[in-house]
Amino acid sequence: MKIGENSLGIKIITHIILDEIRSVLEKIDEKAYEEFTSQILTAKNVFVTGQGRSGLVSRTFAMRLTHIGLNAYCVGDATTPNIDKGDLLIACSSSGSTHITRYIAGLARNAHARVVAVTSHKNSPLAGQADIVIELPVQEVSTGHNDSGSVQFRSTLFEQACLVYLDGIILSLVKD
Repeated sequence: MKIGENSLGIKIITHIILDEIRSVLEKIDEKAYEEFTSQILTAKNVFVTGQGRSGLVSRTFAMRLTHIGLNAYCVGDATTPNIDKGDLLIACSSSGSTHITRYIAGLARNAHARVVAVTSHKNSPLAGQADIVIELPVQEVSTGHNDSGSVQFRSTLFEQACLVYLDGIILSLVKD
């Protein structure tokens, strides 16, 4: 399918997207969610990192955390303090192998901070560095010619599922 050659209406397209997100989020681990929220609530400071679109999602999460009264920072911002023991790093990466995200996770581990990996690959190098792994089990992207994987562009489904999952974390923190 080329740009502009889609015969489907927007309601059908958005329904497909929502179904894909739902199919990912139905498979999430409740125990990991409970550990994750507990770590957020007990952390002195919460740091987020991710590259590209995953980075945008992580920044959105940090902003929401500050809106509910927690200390949250985006790694790399000019006013971000040093990470330290008692802090929490949340690293978002669909592949779990993004070099800079893994490097930052390593720095956090060296500082004795806790690390949460949000990834679609539970056996990735980033997941191996984490205390808690939040797996958003997104299948590999398909070409749209079969029914395995997402029909969306590149890792779009991961970013969408990640945003919705992290918004769910915010809602659960506000409701508690």
